[in-house]
Amino acid sequence: MSAPLFDSALFDLDGVLIDTQDAIVALWRDLAAGHGLELSERDVDSHVLGCSPEHTVRTVFGGLDPDGRDRVLAAVRAAEPDLAFKPVAGAAELVTGLHAAGVWLGLVTGASAYRAGRVLAELGVRAAFAALVTWGEVEHGKPAPDCYQLGARRLGCEPARCLVFEDAPSGVTAAVRAGAVCVGVGADPRLAASGATWTVPDLAAVRGQPAGQGVVLDLSGEPVATLRAWRPGEAGKETHGR
Repeated sequence: MSAPLFDSALFDLDGVLIDTQDAIVALWRDLAAGHGLELSERDVDSHVLGCSPEHTVRTVFGGLDPDGRDRVLAAVRAAEPDLAFKPVAGAAELVTGLHAAGVWLGLVTGASAYRAGRVLAELGVRAAFAALVTWGEVEHGKPAPDCYQLGARRLGCEPARCLVFEDAPSGVTAAVRAGAVCVGVGADPRLAASGATWTVPDLAAVRGQPAGQGVVLDLSGEPVATLRAWRPGEAGKETHGR
């Protein structure tokens, strides 16, 4: 049986291409402490990691008045562009290989456009992404499906024809609600429970092999999906957010 064929791939940023978990958690815990709040591990898992800043402010800081919530969000906007990060093993290599093979790629992230651009440039993969969706471009962030719907639209394909790589349950939920097929990245058992079709420990476990239609993806030793390479004359896809 042949592997299912997808027109493009959409990647999350934090936790998939880079590791920023410690910096993100520290930022939100410092902000919470400044308002007499304490973030539990459950708060971090459910309302911080993989979620839009607006979602975190609404759920974790909901007891503040509107001005207080606005101040928290402003503090996040000020600190977020320069968050420290570490590259995830195998991520840049996978992205570079897929791009070289002609696969259309998009980035869908809650990071600001500035930070996303800075990180992609430092990883050396900025040119690989035909479209970006970043913080503030949709009304409802993850776990709502809006961002992945927009990412698919910018690549000119239906969400169901996109293969998404996500590390957080909220991101998997967003991708699945959008109608996409999702690869969960990491060891969190909630990835499969949230709707990930496959899971891998990290992108180092993903291999791409050239095939007649494009690139066959091997996930931890199992060929599971084919990503279609673009053909001459197909370059009419939207590239908003570049």
